[in-house]
Amino acid sequence: MRRTKFDFPVTTLAGSTLKNFFALHRSHAVEPRYRTKFYLTAAVAAIFEIFNFIERITWQGRIRNHKLKTPPIFIIGFWRSGTTLLHNLMCQDPEASYTTTFQAVFPNLMLTQSWWLKSLLNYFIPEARPFDNVRMDVDFPQEEEFGMMNVQPYTIYKFFIYPADFDRIIEEELFTGNLPPEKIAQWKEQYAAMIAKAEFNTGGSRYIGKNPCNLARIGLLKSMYPDAKFIFIHRNPYQVTESLYKFILSIFEGVQLQDTPATYTRETVVRLYEKIMLNYFRDREALPASELIEIRMDEFVKDKQGHLRKIYETFGLGDFERVLPHIEKFLVENPYAKDEPVQPEPETIALVNRYAAYVVKKLGYAQTESWK
Repeated sequence: MRRTKFDFPVTTLAGSTLKNFFALHRSHAVEPRYRTKFYLTAAVAAIFEIFNFIERITWQGRIRNHKLKTPPIFIIGFWRSGTTLLHNLMCQDPEASYTTTFQAVFPNLMLTQSWWLKSLLNYFIPEARPFDNVRMDVDFPQEEEFGMMNVQPYTIYKFFIYPADFDRIIEEELFTGNLPPEKIAQWKEQYAAMIAKAEFNTGGSRYIGKNPCNLARIGLLKSMYPDAKFIFIHRNPYQVTESLYKFILSIFEGVQLQDTPATYTRETVVRLYEKIMLNYFRDREALPASELIEIRMDEFVKDKQGHLRKIYETFGLGDFERVLPHIEKFLVENPYAKDEPVQPEPETIALVNRYAAYVVKKLGYAQTESWK
């Protein structure tokens, strides 16, 4: 029987190395009522250290020498913009490689210990995400940021663990390219290893990544993969910010080591939206049309196959007809689980108009004072 609630006895850092585990916690305080979860997570991570060592000595040479055969494709978009659906569909291509949920949770031992750990993890994760009813499975595509948090400490996803430090984490680590050179080098090394492991694991030759955090890393990714392609999917700013505000609240309960502060508000989310979107608008100017496709979420869900066909034609990914049966099969087995229509609160509408009216206009949406 699979769980139905997003609530775990340990945090998602159970799959981290002990060194990385303590590096992540170095500048954040664990509140007293979460100390049992903290120590239990550390204990699990300690137990897995021997397996981490086995994988490291078995695979480190092949991972270090791995070279991508084709340019990677990075799906980017603000959280709750349809990136998961687009990612799932593009990963139905037999040539696709991708980070799985299992790799994201156990990136340090997934190539050698999956034979017994997969079934255990599948028991603990819910059958569907509680906030939008999208199906979950250890072998489904997953955004790599959760995995990156388990191999190196520079990620804004620490705010899920330490919500009281949300503002500081965003301020210090949203823009990975602004970190000191030695930290950037560490991040690049681990990101490349993440992709290499994904290719070894799935057997695909074209990496398809999905990570909203990469909205703030386009330049960094281009420095690593000069021929990389990007797909930006976007959603109505009023809806997407309201949806993310509620989404993050639903996640905190399952993994947090601090109470959710009163300072986490809709304004917090809208300011994050403004900051990351303005950065995206600047960075996309450096991308030629052959390397960037922009899609509206509402249009994509109405004609998924049509948009995917255009992606294949624009990026020269080969014959789309060979992939179409796999996509159609996935859609039949995993019907698009629409969450409830997002009704932005008046506060969200006012905040978007205050901070992100330029973004609304730039993306081609109508500015409004109320939601009907």
